[in-house]
Amino acid sequence: MRQRFLAVALAACLFSSIATAEDHPVIADAKKVLKDPNKPFVTWVSVTTKKGQEKVLETAFAECQKATRMEKGCAAYDIMSDPTAPGKYFFYEKWKSIEALDAHLKAAHTGKLLGMFGDLLEPGTAIKFYQVVGE
Repeated sequence: MRQRFLAVALAACLFSSIATAEDHPVIADAKKVLKDPNKPFVTWVSVTTKKGQEKVLETAFAECQKATRMEKGCAAYDIMSDPTAPGKYFFYEKWKSIEALDAHLKAAHTGKLLGMFGDLLEPGTAIKFYQVVGE
């Protein structure tokens, strides 16, 4: 249930231009999981496209990827497809800090991509956080 909430929150309100005092739901969850908000971490996002939407997702991601990789706090930003499960994708993102991910979530190029998710993705997006060891 929590993962479904995160998917809806990510797709629907992730990139609202209205500033609030509260953390974005993804940032709030990252702060709960990660021990040190100033250390590097990885997000692993699992999504499944609606039938026939694979190329649309890949094209939209490629546009966002170029801008995201230029963000100061981004260490990696990639998408992988599962060759055994058409429509199944994994986003691999490495951030220098939670603050860097927060800035990414507020960026226009990210908002554009996430705004498309409702039309492109099946329900069931899962987001996991992993602390980088040794950095």
